[in-house]
Amino acid sequence: MFVAILIYSGLWYTAAFEAEKQVAAKFSAWRDLGLYVEHGKIEHGGFPYRITVTVKDFDFATRSKGLELAAKEFTLISHLWTPNHWITEAHSVTGSLANRATSFKDGFLQGSYKIHSNGKAVIVLNSGAVDDFELTRLVGQTPPKLTAWQLAFMLNDPTKEKSESSLYGIRNLNFKVSGNTAEQQLEITGGISGPVIKDFSKSVLANWRDEGGLIELDAIDYMVPGGRIKGSSSFTLDERFRPLGSASLVRSGSADLSDLVEGLGFNVRVSPNKNGPASLMLQNGQLSLNGEQIATLQPVID
Repeated sequence: MFVAILIYSGLWYTAAFEAEKQVAAKFSAWRDLGLYVEHGKIEHGGFPYRITVTVKDFDFATRSKGLELAAKEFTLISHLWTPNHWITEAHSVTGSLANRATSFKDGFLQGSYKIHSNGKAVIVLNSGAVDDFELTRLVGQTPPKLTAWQLAFMLNDPTKEKSESSLYGIRNLNFKVSGNTAEQQLEITGGISGPVIKDFSKSVLANWRDEGGLIELDAIDYMVPGGRIKGSSSFTLDERFRPLGSASLVRSGSADLSDLVEGLGFNVRVSPNKNGPASLMLQNGQLSLNGEQIATLQPVID
């Protein structure tokens, strides 16, 4: 038993020091890519049951403020027997996307990073209880009050993926996002094709668009008591960085198409609101419903 304890302790300390070293190396690699990364003390702990790496005063941003994240403290948690699965707990978190067009703050944020047997990495984020979560902006609009949310990513290996069309690039990311309010539920699954978007700048977005960039919403499912809207969509950007694409939706019951369209970031009321299929077109800076113009589209970046 004494020998077993010594062996286990040696393995634990080796793994813990290596995990701490890898976190510091990752931050250094991000800086080499031109990203802004600042942090306080990095330390390991958790002996004997867990391996933890805690980072104080973390601050991260891309060069053009496409993504900003900050946390007073976050901890990575794993075990010797689960080297490919890490849990994250972050405190006093703030974040934003697309130069703060979407922003949030949260007292406690949970996350999971797991590499599956097929080699794909899955990242899942959620707020647990949302009493301390606040979504302050959503694609430039005042957001609804969420009662629950979850965001999941699956990172694809470009060397093993194939493009389904020669017009578009290889899908490098799959995602699933869901959010609930007191009376509404929205779930979207899809993916992003083309070059990886590492910054939210005109040059990066133009390269993504010109090299076959495409956002596909494979399934849109919007539910309210007594009604539902389901469909799919795909879009990219035009030469002026406005959304370009289409969506096919089917409404049933009392679900309001206006609420869904506004929830996707378009400030417009849709009328008439009828059951059955609906076709949305995003083209030439205009949003059209069944051939009727209903809104003007703005560039996603100035």
